[in-house]
Amino acid sequence: MARELTLVDSGLGNLASVERALIQVGSATQITDDPDKVATSRIVVFPGQGTFGKQTDNIVSGAMGEAMRMVIQRGDPFLGICLGMQMLFEGSEEAGGHKGLGILKGQCRRFPESMTTAEGDRVRKLKIPHMGWNEVQPSGEHYYFVHSYYVDAAESSDVMWSTTYGDITFASAIRRDNIYGCQFHPEKSQQSGLRFLRAFLLGSRQ
Repeated sequence: MARELTLVDSGLGNLASVERALIQVGSATQITDDPDKVATSRIVVFPGQGTFGKQTDNIVSGAMGEAMRMVIQRGDPFLGICLGMQMLFEGSEEAGGHKGLGILKGQCRRFPESMTTAEGDRVRKLKIPHMGWNEVQPSGEHYYFVHSYYVDAAESSDVMWSTTYGDITFASAIRRDNIYGCQFHPEKSQQSGLRFLRAFLLGSRQ
């Protein structure tokens, strides 16, 4: 029997679409905002949308942050999605600077407004946020992104996949032992996203 997966309701993400995607790949899923239930969970997914700020500060310094640290330190599988991945790192430049959970070394930085890309003889200004489909390397698959900040990982060994936008290459998926993260939205990435979630679940059962 598959172990039940816990989807963290921290008020940061669109839980319904993530839950549907997880169910689609065969996961038995519970949603909870109870730190005690998260702390005793054996597989945890932490989705997030939006920005660093007061709400993320409350998570980092509160019972939910401690519960997620317990899961990770115990060695149980943990997946952070988008802002959920960014929060695994030390902090973000956003809104004057905010702390993350500090599980991994690195900072979240904003894409510069002046980024451009060459298209033949023309130069086109790139939009911020980075929104839409983009390729990850070395897998070559395409996933759906929506973000203005990116993870600048301090340790290259934590970066599983990377993506280039303009002249910046950033961590689009990370892994260290039982810790997984993705900057893209697997629940919005059609079959590629389902493959990613399925691989996470398969890895969590080993």
